[in-house]
Parts: sequence; C-alpha cells; structure tokens
Amino acid sequence: MKKNHKKQIIWAFISLLLAFMSIWAVLGQSKEMSFQDLGTALLACKPGWLLLAILCMFGYIAFEGLTIWYLLKHCGYTRRIDQGILYASADIYCAAITPSATGGQPVCAWFMLRDGIPMGFITAILALYLIAHTFATLVIGFLTVILNPASFGSLTLLAKFLVILGYLTVTGLAALFVCLLKKAKQIERIGGRIIDWLTKKGWVKQNKYWKNKLHGVLSDYSSCLSVIRGKGQVFLIAFAFALLQRLSQTIVPSLVYLAQGGTFRNVSQVFASQIYSAIGSMCMPIPGGMGIADYLLFNGLNAFLDKEAALQLELLSRSCSFYLCVAISLLIVIIGYIQRHRFYFRVHDKN
Repeated sequence: MKKNHKKQIIWAFISLLLAFMSIWAVLGQSKEMSFQDLGTALLACKPGWLLLAILCMFGYIAFEGLTIWYLLKHCGYTRRIDQGILYASADIYCAAITPSATGGQPVCAWFMLRDGIPMGFITAILALYLIAHTFATLVIGFLTVILNPASFGSLTLLAKFLVILGYLTVTGLAALFVCLLKKAKQIERIGGRIIDWLTKKGWVKQNKYWKNKLHGVLSDYSSCLSVIRGKGQVFLIAFAFALLQRLSQTIVPSLVYLAQGGTFRNVSQVFASQIYSAIGSMCMPIPGGMGIADYLLFNGLNAFLDKEAALQLELLSRSCSFYLCVAISLLIVIIGYIQRHRFYFRVHDKN
C-alpha cells in the first residue's frame, strides 16, 4: 500500500503540473486574456445555465455511481446509493491523475472490499461498467459524426488524426473487455504460470496459497457474470446509466456556451467538439487527457468562434467539466476514506 500511495502522490503532482501547463498554454495563445478576464467572464454568465452546467458535471459522478450500485444490487450485493457515488468518485479522481483510463479502478476496488464485496465480484462489476461506459462513448461519438458530419470536417488535420486514433483506441478497448468476460479459464491458466514463474524466482513462497486465491477470485468473477448473463435487461439499464453519464459530461460546454449568451444554433457544434475532445484524448496515456483534450476542444470551438471567444469557452468549460469534477470527487473520496478508516479501527479495537 505504501508503494501505491507514493505512486499516487507522484501522479497527483504530475497531474497538477500538466493542469497548470495546459491552462498556461491555452492562455499563452492569447495576448489579451488573463485569469482576471476569465473571472469577469464567469461572473457575467447567466446563473441559470451555469447552475445547470454544474448539475450536469455532478451527474457525471452520480450516473457512474448509479451504474455500479445497480450492477452490485443485481449481483446480490445491495449497497446504498451514496456508496456507489463514493466508488465512482474514487474511480474518476484516480483515473484523472494516472495515465490510464482504468487507473481509478484499484482505489475503487479498495473501497468496495472494505464494504464487504468479494474481489471476484468487484472485478466483474468494474469490467461490466467499463464495457457499458466504453460502448456509451462509442455510440454518442458515432451518432455525432453521422448526424453532424460538418463538425468533424471543420477540425484541422492533426485534430482529425487524434480523434480517429481515439476512436480506434476506444473500439479496441471495447473488444478487449468483451473478450476478457469470456476468458476466465484462460486468465486462470496464465495467472497460474505467472505464479509458478514468480515461485521459481523466489519472489513468491506460497505457490498453492496464491493459486487457490486466484481460483477463488475467478470463481466469484464467473459467478457474477453468470448472474448478469441471464438478465440482459440488467446490462441494458446499466448501459442507459452509462449513456446518461457520458451525455451529462458532454453537454457541459454547451450549457456554459449558453450561459455566456451563445445561440442555440451552435449548440450542436459545441457538443460535437466536446465528444471529439473526450474520445481523442484517449489516444495517449496522459492523466485526464490533459493537453490533448484542451487542444481538441479549442480546435472544434475555433471553427465557429473567434480565437479569444474559443479560448475563453474552452477554459471555462474544462474548469467545470473536468477540474471541478475531479476536485469534488477528491472531496468525496477523502470523506469516504475517513469514515471507513474510523469504522475499521473501531471494529478491530472491539475485537
């Protein structure tokens, strides 16, 4: 755990540095814009649209929490909705400060383990969530291109390349996650060979213990999947929640644009810019897609807004949809950790 904490601290520092550099790079594109100008622009926003944007930002956390809560419930592990939101917050925060989109899952799993959910079920639930979330992203992305092809055509050549690479990455991940659902025996065989190799190297001493542990986890994993496999409606509802999660984040820049006095005519272009930003940023292992996401969002907005307006909208939108979302997720994680830390030691002190 100490090594994991050190890695998280290092990646958190790197993420803060990337965030600072991304904001500085965007501001550097303008000779006139400053943080004071951004503050003035924020105060000038229409409060109704801005509040709706913040609510949709929180919806990104809430809908992931609902997806995990719903899947757990139908696998026989009923938990409170606020626990689902904590699991989602852990996933979102840690994914934002690590170079992998799945980087938040180990921390999410830690909270679930503390709440008495077996590791095999956790693995299956998180795999199912990833599949639902990935397919939701692909569906919205493809529909955006089909319904608004001009939005993709307005991007620069580099932006198009990054978005296409992002689509290929997301599609590949979706195929990989689906394959892993059906390969429990192969995973156990490969895991057993790795344990044997580690035993020969002297890094693992209890060969049989670890193989039995792996077998137990994968048995729970298979049991969880067999329950879901017999209930197609469960996955469809989980997919609907994941779709709402992705939509709630994607619509934030459009609402910020309207808060600034923008017209409804350009809302579809703002929406498309955000989905291209989200998908394109997945093409490289960078914490939170920082830098790439900013570039792609600005690129899409600059197709119909002047440079200064596009930069301003990009910074305000990312501040709400990403930075504020990560900050709230961190706050929820800290509260959840303190609560579980106190409960854990209270129980063990009694024993």
